[in-house]
Amino acid sequence: MSIDLQFSHCEAGETSSFLVRRYFSLSSNADTGCYSDKHIPEGSCTLVFNFKGEVSMSTAHLPALKLPPYFLTLPYLGFVNITAALPSDTFGVICKASVCSAFFNIPLNAVQTLSFRPIDDVISAELYETLKSAGTLQNRIKIFENYISKVGERKKYDADDIDVAYEQIYSSNGLLQIKKLVSELNLNSRSFRRNFDRRVGVSAKSLCRIVRANQVLNALKESGKIDFQNIVYSGKYFDQPHFVNDFRKFTGESPGMFFHRDLRLVKLFSGLQ
Repeated sequence: MSIDLQFSHCEAGETSSFLVRRYFSLSSNADTGCYSDKHIPEGSCTLVFNFKGEVSMSTAHLPALKLPPYFLTLPYLGFVNITAALPSDTFGVICKASVCSAFFNIPLNAVQTLSFRPIDDVISAELYETLKSAGTLQNRIKIFENYISKVGERKKYDADDIDVAYEQIYSSNGLLQIKKLVSELNLNSRSFRRNFDRRVGVSAKSLCRIVRANQVLNALKESGKIDFQNIVYSGKYFDQPHFVNDFRKFTGESPGMFFHRDLRLVKLFSGLQ
């Protein structure tokens, strides 16, 4: 299958690295057609600015829904079906979820759907139009980082215990014990659970599952073969059925089916390139 989509990405600059993991662009000049596949959430949240073509999504619990021109994807315990109409011109800002919610003052657990949130109450239409006219990825990054600098001048961001816990879950590949983490940070467990859910949109245990599943995806992508015994051991799954069930939860497919089909669109939609 020929795929007329161009993907490029760039790491966050010094100005925005407290918030942004990386930037990406996805574009196509094709006049007609559409692409459909899955987005596999990895625990971040992404500001998506779509300048050309309509994008719709659905989940196992939500029918197809047309997305607004710009929105925020959320950490989600499962896969999201995506259909993108051509031509396409998309700019994405992949953010640390705990920082994003605090910086923009938006609770991520108070949403109608579980996988995305409209963001027009935080990001202005003026910024959207400015990014749209900028054209290139580098120009858009400069505009967005300038915007972040101006917001930051009004409220300097200082990382807190929720940010520390969020990053430790990533650095451990989702394999740490939450009870131990809460104890080491000297936090009240009930307050931690409430605040983490509000700031990240999922519980700490759910984020561990998401991060762990993505580590497995990345490892399998690099090795090109499925060693169930090694996956169960390194991912600290109870057994092979536990891993397979978790994998189906995140991809909707068995490991064998998933890794023996064309994954180019999954990688593009999930920012795995």
